Amino acid sequence: MTENELRQQVCGTARAWLGRREADGSHREIIDVYNSISPLPRGYRMTYGDAWCAAFVSAVGAKAGLGALLYPECACEPMIALYRKAGRWEEQDCAIPRPGDVIFYDWEDAGVGDCRGASDHVGIVLELDGDVITVVEGNKSDAVGLRKLHVDSRFIRGYGKPDYLSLAEKEHIERPAPAPEKTGETAVPELEAELRLPWLRRGDTGESVRAAQLLLIGRGFRCGPWGADGDFGPATYGALFQFQRAKKLSADGVLGPESWKALLGV
Repeated sequence: MTENELRQQVCGTARAWLGRREADGSHREIIDVYNSISPLPRGYRMTYGDAWCAAFVSAVGAKAGLGALLYPECACEPMIALYRKAGRWEEQDCAIPRPGDVIFYDWEDAGVGDCRGASDHVGIVLELDGDVITVVEGNKSDAVGLRKLHVDSRFIRGYGKPDYLSLAEKEHIERPAPAPEKTGETAVPELEAELRLPWLRRGDTGESVRAAQLLLIGRGFRCGPWGADGDFGPATYGALFQFQRAKKLSADGVLGPESWKALLGV
């Protein structure tokens, strides 16, 4: 599976538990999956009355078969410690997450500067639309529910960044086939230039991505706090998506010939 497919596997597993709640006991399956993890983190077996937001994230990882990446724990701070130890912790709460990342909250966050307090709650990022994050959380009002918030919102403590790439197969990125040559006709320089421009999408890296980011930024579409870093991540996807909508192009977040033309002003 590719990295994106692994991320979506986690997101799909988490979505499948939406609506499970304490009131009717349907959340117990989640606790049971957590308690099936061997060895149990710190040797503690969860009860059905315990706070279960961290157990939800851990159970999703276990059920998706990716418990080696979503480090299991039944409490937020010990879970953060595991991501720190593995070098997979993103301290800045203004970071740009990707689907499948683990988001931590601190409800005591004063809203000034980067949050450094103890985490009270945790969930899994499902998607990023522009700068709007959709998160699925266990134990949200005693149920599995969704939350929408903006990048760099108050109460974001930071992110655990599971290393999906370590288990992923190399992604195959389709490129458009070159146009067939027409005998007896002079090649159009504009078409030749168009064919040399690569198709770009999420997961691509390199100088072509950086050039596209510079063009987007120059047209007022922010590509995240790192700017033109050559990494086609969620922020660049969001910027391109908004640019395509503004130009009334097919808004798919993929940089093809028509989007290149619009960016270059051709």
